[in-house]
Amino acid sequence: MTSTRPPAVEGTFTIHNFTFESGETMPELRVGYVMYGTLNTKRDNLCLVMPGTGNLRHSTLEHVGPGRAYDTDHYCVVCTDAIGGGTSSQPADGLHERFPSYSIRDMVHAQYLLARDGLGLGATTQVALLAGASMGAFQTLEWLIHYPDSVRHAVLLVPGWQANNTFKIATARMFDFIELDANWQGGAYTVQPKAAQLAAGKHYFAWTVTDDYLETTDYAQVQREAQAAGDWFAHWDAMGIMRRYQASSQHDVTKPFGGDLKQALQRVTAKVLVLPCSQDRLLGVEGAKDLAQGIQHATYREVDSNWGHLAWRPVVGSVQTNVVTKHVREFLSF
Repeated sequence: MTSTRPPAVEGTFTIHNFTFESGETMPELRVGYVMYGTLNTKRDNLCLVMPGTGNLRHSTLEHVGPGRAYDTDHYCVVCTDAIGGGTSSQPADGLHERFPSYSIRDMVHAQYLLARDGLGLGATTQVALLAGASMGAFQTLEWLIHYPDSVRHAVLLVPGWQANNTFKIATARMFDFIELDANWQGGAYTVQPKAAQLAAGKHYFAWTVTDDYLETTDYAQVQREAQAAGDWFAHWDAMGIMRRYQASSQHDVTKPFGGDLKQALQRVTAKVLVLPCSQDRLLGVEGAKDLAQGIQHATYREVDSNWGHLAWRPVVGSVQTNVVTKHVREFLSF
């Protein structure tokens, strides 16, 4: 048993002639990732972690390591950058508003190719553990549905099978802020609309926590956290953050199945831990319960926290992170 997290090894995988769900193509699409540990000779110890909408490959770092949810004593852990941000292909590379609109299923297809071809699992070796929170859970679920034989275990943190109206309203107002900024120029900007991005992030923060959190936390602290969320939004390229949240706000796993959730979930064969926060108002707990009822080999647990949708975030020593770690490790029999 090791006692420290293995060093981070950065990498990218290039997919040639990638076709999006829309029919648009890119001659080269990069998928960025960071790896902790090494794949064994059978390549059957891969834990692949996919990011939330505003997150990048390092966002789950404190869930990675010995004794943590994604245990590097058991797995080679790879945390990815989904299409549109980080070290993956994105609008800021030069296409800007001409960058293809992409879906959650596009993200998953690219990351499946990363695992199969870039990391050498091939067509028959399964991903040992597939995981993600929020949009990462959207991706994990789409993967389980469309590549059902390629995964042994999966973890869905603060998940949903579709973007509900609450999520859509929250993101729609973010889009309004950015589009009203004079610098936006219909997406053909030469100056980033940073003020609008900052405001959009501050607005979004209030949806990610609960009323109880806002009312019981010192106001100055709440303002600092809202400012940090706004600063993070402003750190992104504007079209990059727009495209990401557009993809998430259009998420619906039933779309390829004529709106039939039962048919979609019947395709899942992996053992799945469904782990929502009971007080999540952004995505809500009902969608997670639908998943647990519809997936054959599902284990359902809850994190009870007024952090709401942010209960998934790894904060070392926090009650929320300890509960997430406990449930994940019990699910995997560690």
